[in-house]
Amino acid sequence: MTRLLPPLRTLLPAEHGTWFMLGFPLVLGLLLRPSIASLCLGLAAAAFFLSRPALRRVLNGQKDPAQLRALLLLGSLALGMGIATWIFSDFKFLIPLSGISPLVFLALRADLDRAVRSLSVEIAAQGAFAGLAASMLAAGGDTLASAGRAWLLVTLVGAANLAYVRRFLAQAHGMSAAELRQRRIPVHVLHLLLLVASFLLLATRNQAGALWTAWTFLLYLRALAPYRPMPARRLGWREGALSVLGLVLLWRALL
Repeated sequence: MTRLLPPLRTLLPAEHGTWFMLGFPLVLGLLLRPSIASLCLGLAAAAFFLSRPALRRVLNGQKDPAQLRALLLLGSLALGMGIATWIFSDFKFLIPLSGISPLVFLALRADLDRAVRSLSVEIAAQGAFAGLAASMLAAGGDTLASAGRAWLLVTLVGAANLAYVRRFLAQAHGMSAAELRQRRIPVHVLHLLLLVASFLLLATRNQAGALWTAWTFLLYLRALAPYRPMPARRLGWREGALSVLGLVLLWRALL
């Protein structure tokens, strides 16, 4: 008997990091501007996110009717939730979405091609995910300036963590000293950009902003610490826990 829909495991991304890349901005947007419009936009983004595996299989010529039905179902859900966002909000949420559309296209193209993910592609994906928080804030009635500030900070904190994890894994796999030096440069650059942006945008706003800025400094010190071997699963859970704590701190700082 032919399945109506494919097994759920075929629609779920295998990489745990992508869940945090989606979950961080989605939850942050709901915490900062809870509204029906922002909830609908979050559901649209989640449906689009889950449609990626089915879209990849269909475009790569895998003739699986169940995958095609899953793609149509998730695509319809994303479209319906997008229309609902428009009904409960206004056009303003489309401005951040249009701004990050090139990043979405770049990340989606790399995903469909199953290309090796360079740091630049991963940062583009992080910027696209961070744009979700900005769009949810705009849908909830926040100003574009506040939405842009949230987009910048979420992008930088995610990019800094990506650079750190990539360098950590390079050390774990015994890569050459030259490769490690190359991977160390973006670690410093992105953490410093995050620290400077946090200081300029949040440190003087309130006590929570100062606390967030201090947190970004601790993240930089973490990145500078000597390498210690750690199982990949443990590293993933540790980074996930730090992301949750960072989410709470950033939420309080942006209120």
